[in-house]
Amino acid sequence: MRTRPGRRGRRVAGQVAGRSAGRARCTRRWGTSRQQPATIVIEASAPGKLVISGEYAVLAGAPALVAAVDRRVTCSVTTQESGGWRFVSTGFEDDLTLSKDDVFDAPPTTIPGIVRRSIAAADAPEHIQVRIDSSNCYRDGIKLGVGSSAATVTAVATAFGVLAGSAPRLTDLYDLHERFQGGGSGLDVAAAVTGGVIRFEDRVATPVRLPTGIHFAFVFTGSGTRTATLLAAFDAWRRRGSTAPLERLAAGARDVVDSTAHPDAFVDALGEYTDQLERFDRTARIGILGPGHQRARELASRLGVVYKPCGAGGGDTGMAVSGDIDAINAFRKSVATTGLEVLRMAMSRQGVQVRTG
Repeated sequence: MRTRPGRRGRRVAGQVAGRSAGRARCTRRWGTSRQQPATIVIEASAPGKLVISGEYAVLAGAPALVAAVDRRVTCSVTTQESGGWRFVSTGFEDDLTLSKDDVFDAPPTTIPGIVRRSIAAADAPEHIQVRIDSSNCYRDGIKLGVGSSAATVTAVATAFGVLAGSAPRLTDLYDLHERFQGGGSGLDVAAAVTGGVIRFEDRVATPVRLPTGIHFAFVFTGSGTRTATLLAAFDAWRRRGSTAPLERLAAGARDVVDSTAHPDAFVDALGEYTDQLERFDRTARIGILGPGHQRARELASRLGVVYKPCGAGGGDTGMAVSGDIDAINAFRKSVATTGLEVLRMAMSRQGVQVRTG
């Protein structure tokens, strides 16, 4: 599927980020007594993400480095003459048909709930098909942990915002995702909107250029993680007393962000941050470094490679980083013998994209 907009498409990341204070309002109305217009097709797609550094620390106000990756979620919207509102999902498998009234009464924790907060009922057609494809963010039915929920919210809200005449603002997407998932820092939403690598701090995303001469390998542990469960454990630990380990982790996260000008300094700072993350996990007992991450980290240390989980941890996906391409290649080969999976995945410069036609 082409994710870059064609001649009839347009890129909307700037609009989504809210660079304009105003919102274009659509004058289109879809009253039941009026004849339906010709079929309208809108396709919005948004990338997943990986946290390079700053997981958990970002919740204490530290900056995080976040990279958009080329595992995209696509939402295709097609108006119809009949059939109500049909939602078809691939990745998280679902097939649901609702009336328009039911859609505009849906809770915020559902896909229809995202729709009702992205377009006014008067702007919405009576009949429509919504196809959501997040299969690139799964392996054998298990989430890879690359921010598919945020990418889904971004793609769905953008598609329906464009249908109504205006792309959503980034602040709107933060709110939609927080209601949909039940919390989080918003870094995955920011990455889905902007693409590339960003510094994320206090819900402000700033583009960052990583140093040249560093190499990455991405590893799937084979098991998924319920992010909400780990965040609940983090919140419970934080309420119990001393947060000195978190403060040290936050300092390490700042060091990584401040070291992006030179490859050796960056890898060293990331290695120290990862050591701090491991010590923090032992203290807080959250389970960030699950068994798969521990195996990968042991292999990486033998080869002089930095390895860390990306995001909440537990299972999901991690990454190996080195300035030595031979060391990264050796890591890939050794991982393949352990039951872990090296993912064919790359960082993506493209944020949310829209095609119409």
